[in-house]
Amino acid sequence: MKIVFWGTPKYAADNLISIVNAGYEVISVVTQPDRKRGRGKHLSPSPVKKVASDLGIPVLSTKSIKKDLKTKNLLHSLKADIYIVVAFGQILPNEILNQPSLGCWNSHASLLPAWRGAAPIQWSLINGDDKTGVCIMAMEEGLDTGPVIEMQSTNILETDNLDILTNRLSEISSRLLIKSIEKLKQTKGLNHYERLNKLKAIDQLDFKVKPSYARQIKKEDFLIDWKQNAIKIIKKIKGLYPNAYTIYNGKRIKLLKVSILNKDNLSIDFPNLTNKEHQITPGQIVMITNQIGIIVKAKDKFVVIQDGQLEGKNKTDGYRLSVQTNLSINNIFGN
Repeated sequence: MKIVFWGTPKYAADNLISIVNAGYEVISVVTQPDRKRGRGKHLSPSPVKKVASDLGIPVLSTKSIKKDLKTKNLLHSLKADIYIVVAFGQILPNEILNQPSLGCWNSHASLLPAWRGAAPIQWSLINGDDKTGVCIMAMEEGLDTGPVIEMQSTNILETDNLDILTNRLSEISSRLLIKSIEKLKQTKGLNHYERLNKLKAIDQLDFKVKPSYARQIKKEDFLIDWKQNAIKIIKKIKGLYPNAYTIYNGKRIKLLKVSILNKDNLSIDFPNLTNKEHQITPGQIVMITNQIGIIVKAKDKFVVIQDGQLEGKNKTDGYRLSVQTNLSINNIFGN
């Protein structure tokens, strides 16, 4: 069975490796064009392109498959049996969806119809969901609306951030894709509707869950607003790990590990501190300790910055971060 794999980030690249290691023939990959990445902003290939090149798999890149007639024709000439799509980053037009004989199948990192769209893992964390998962669905022109043939959930743990949860979901996705590809091999010769029936595909309407949409993350989303509640700030930091940041003295400080201050954090005059919290400006630093780090006021509670990273420096603990940044009590983040 000839497979064309579509994907762009590391999440997708890990899935590609799993499919190849399982013995399936990937005849080409399609990915987003090289772009400037990293601190030096050098032009670099996507993780999927890098893995494909290392494996000797031909690579096609396209800015917009909808408008790219050359790539469409190249794909048609490959006569692949199936297209597998994992975090490609573009909506595929009908003429692409109709090319492979066994159809186009997408691995989506949510429990559909929740978090359709570009950033499902981020929004599940930012929203504070209890669980998420992976669905394998038949692709159609709608945004992640196709019938589901495989699904697996996982609980979102208190210790999860975007990096940890993404890795766990990638492992689930790889297993479900291999299971699905094996099932799809048995549907050769069937039409689309016969195939869905044989695979016992579930229409998303049957889940009786209201759809939600995971819009693309914007640059402004990464900046922490200390006027928000502490729990909302912490969820955002986990959901956008490791790139959520605050500003002090014109420099960015990435916030990597944070928690809500409580009386068990350390031996301080906790009641005295909380009694004065209505007098403290959101974003104001109220304490710096070697034991746990920087304590800063949010709208409703105090947040402890346990680990962070000043721009141009390496990750460090909160206390050393305060030294690097020359922070003092009563300084205010956001300035």
